[in-house]
Amino acid sequence: MEKGNLVTIASYANPFEAELAKSLLEDYGFDVVLQNERIMSIYPSIAGDMYMIQLQVPEDREEEAKRIITDLEDTDYVSRILSQENALLEGHFSLTSGKHSSRYIEKIKVLQNPHAAHDLCKRLAARLEDYQFDCVVGPAYGGIVLAFETAYLLGKGFVFTQRKDDKMSIRSGFDLSRVRKVAIIEDILTTGGSVNEVIQCLSEAGIEVSVIGVLVDRSGGKIQFTAPLESLLSLEIPTWEADDCELCKQGVPLTKPGSSDKKS
Repeated sequence: MEKGNLVTIASYANPFEAELAKSLLEDYGFDVVLQNERIMSIYPSIAGDMYMIQLQVPEDREEEAKRIITDLEDTDYVSRILSQENALLEGHFSLTSGKHSSRYIEKIKVLQNPHAAHDLCKRLAARLEDYQFDCVVGPAYGGIVLAFETAYLLGKGFVFTQRKDDKMSIRSGFDLSRVRKVAIIEDILTTGGSVNEVIQCLSEAGIEVSVIGVLVDRSGGKIQFTAPLESLLSLEIPTWEADDCELCKQGVPLTKPGSSDKKS
């Protein structure tokens, strides 16, 4: 394929996002070139100010490629990131809610990659930008990073909540005098326990929740809150009570991944 036959359809400052778009188009059978990718990988701090990674495809497939990139749904995007970061695990897991499941989302693997976390927060920010609120709230611990980055992208304030003496509370020291309406950002939604605790503690402080944003809704859209829910990916993953677990009955070894004080 000759250079003259290539056209640039998108530009990226983020190598992770560029690679994600490239892999998507390659899945659709495109020949794809990332121009300036090498110089960005060698001199990221310098090259980032001078060059953008150019996503190039054959000229005769330009419009088709643009349409695929533009129509990339949040669900496809998040699924690809989870897969790329090896964050979606299969097996027999004990969740923080006490229930058992055949699949587990290891969100730490996503948060460990700042590029991946940033790209997901960009998607969350786009989902929330039409709602009215002045602050973004994230429950400790997984929600803190996502809420902070989303707040930064939206130009909003940020606070986080934590469980103290077995009760969810807003971290002491934050100035809440100008906080009236908020968006809650959570990583994984399973039973809605943590989010409801956050809503309750905010209500006690006289703060209204305008919207709730999550990366992954494991309930498949079954959980309802007093505020709208915006999820980037909805998965209906089966869960069982510990004393009535199908996998336990089959003798599948149980794993308890991660640990937190979260009631997911």
